[in-house]
Order: sequence, then structure tokens, then C-alpha cells
Amino acid sequence: MSMFVRQTLHDEHPYVKYNFYKQRPGRIARKPWVVSMPVISVRDASFRYLGQKGQALNHLSLDIHGGELLLVLGGDCSGKSTFCKLLNGLIPHEVKGEFSGEVLLNGRSTKSMSTGEIVRDVGLALQDPDVQLFTDSVEEEVAFGPENLGMHVDAIDANVSRALKMTGISALRGKSPSALSGGQKQRLAIASVLSMAPKVVVLDEPMSMLDPRGRVEFLQMLGGLRDEQGIAVVLTSPEAEDILPFCDRIAVLNGGSLVGVGTPAEMLTSSDGLTSLGIEPPQLLTLSESLSREGLLQNSRTFFDEGSALAALSRSLTARRP
Repeated sequence: MSMFVRQTLHDEHPYVKYNFYKQRPGRIARKPWVVSMPVISVRDASFRYLGQKGQALNHLSLDIHGGELLLVLGGDCSGKSTFCKLLNGLIPHEVKGEFSGEVLLNGRSTKSMSTGEIVRDVGLALQDPDVQLFTDSVEEEVAFGPENLGMHVDAIDANVSRALKMTGISALRGKSPSALSGGQKQRLAIASVLSMAPKVVVLDEPMSMLDPRGRVEFLQMLGGLRDEQGIAVVLTSPEAEDILPFCDRIAVLNGGSLVGVGTPAEMLTSSDGLTSLGIEPPQLLTLSESLSREGLLQNSRTFFDEGSALAALSRSLTARRP
């Protein structure tokens, strides 16, 4: 994997952080992680790939805070992958094209920073894990980044073991990456990012090769990174079904433009609207709309977990009894 998509360990940021998101029902109490300023601030960013006529990103502005999980939703050609490259400095430093606007990382413009400086804080796992894997064993792959930082051998081993455990692939430590399944390769690419302890983890459609159980375990792992370590997690996806219980905010992209950003309740209000943007509506959103149309819900609202939906339906049916 190219060094510009690797991360490095770094000192704690000097500014105080605090978590300003409301506690969601059923979520473990969050530690008092911080946010006196955004970790990343995207300001009126536009980008056009070299040789292409259309804009990949159009005047996009968005703040990302420590201790949050931000879900970036969008259909094909919405700009999700380009947005990921923007966050960790591949744009404008590595990817050729026309860039305008600004991205601030801990208050500094990425234009004035080297790629090496940027990847110290922002880790990126690409959609295709094969482009990031090149060593002979899983252990060597995860150790590659810390070794290039000149870390002590004991620290390297500890970081590798921690990253493998977090991603659930400790048993694969001695295997060759080429012998892994697609889902295992995705976990390995993410472990290679986590082994260097970034403050922001950017994941471009990381669950496309995971089975249902693996998706849940993976999201629980990301939730732990956010809640226990205050890491900002940015995750792109064409659908939100499994991710809703874990995400704090949703940003919706369409044609390179930011349609909106807000809480799940604010952004997921219409299944027809999501479909028109190439986004698959969550089943619970569709169910909530159907129940409201049939008069089976006392108040029109959207549910993001099955327990709440069933409880509301039970209350409504009880109230309708003569």
C-alpha cells in the first residue's frame, strides 16, 4: 500500500474536546469526548478530475467532529469516494484535477501541509482492499505503518495485536493476504489503518463484502472507537439500514453536491426522496410511512430500531380497541 494512505501515531491535540450529541436510546453512555473545534472543516470545496468535464464535488461545506460517526449517503457517482480522498489529502496532493475551496485539519489548511502530515491524523481505507494490500502476511501488513514510524518492536507488536483484535482477524495473523476472502481483506485494510491510531478514520463503503453478522460486529467495533477513544469515524454507503443505530449524523450527497446534513431523524424523512437520489430507503422508514398511511400510528414519525417501532405499534393498536 502506498504510504500516502497509511497513518502515523501522533500527539494528542491541545484543544479540549467534549461530546455535544444527545444520548440515543439503547446506546451505552458515551465518555465526555470533545469538540471545541472541528477536527476537519471542509469549506466550499469543489473538484474536477483531470480530463473530465463535470464536477466531482460542488461547493461542499461540512464540519467533522471528534467522537462522532458520520454516515455519508449517496448513490452511484454522488461524490462519496472523491469526498473520502479530499479528507485525507489525496486531493489535491496526489489526485490530479482542479481544486478550489479549503479543507482545514485541526485548523490548518491541507494545502499548506504535506501528505505525510495529513495522514498522521486521517486514516483512509479504500473501497477496494486489494489496492492497499501488498505484503506476504497479515501480521506484516498491519505492522507496516508502525515499522515505518520507527516504533519500538514491543510497541509495534502491541499495536498489531490490538488492531487485529479490534477487527476480529487475530486468527489470521500468519496467513497471506492473497488467501483471504473479500470480507477478511476489508477487515485487514482497516486493521492496517487502526494500527497507527489516527484521530479520524475514513472508510469508503467498507461493508460491501461482509456478511450480515460481520456487518453488525464491524459497526460495533466502529462504535467502540468513537465512544471509547473519541475517534471521528466517516463511513460512506449507498444505504443506511444497518448503520442507523450507530451513526450520529448523516450527510447526503448527490451529483457531488451536499443535499443536507443532520441527525437520522432530520435526514431520513421520505423513502421516495431517498430513492430519487439513488439511496435505498431503510426498511423501518418504509414501514413507518406505511403504518402512518394506514392510521396505525398515533403520531407520524420514523423509527430507527425495531423495538421502538413495535412498541409504538402496540400502543397504537391498544388505543384503537373499543
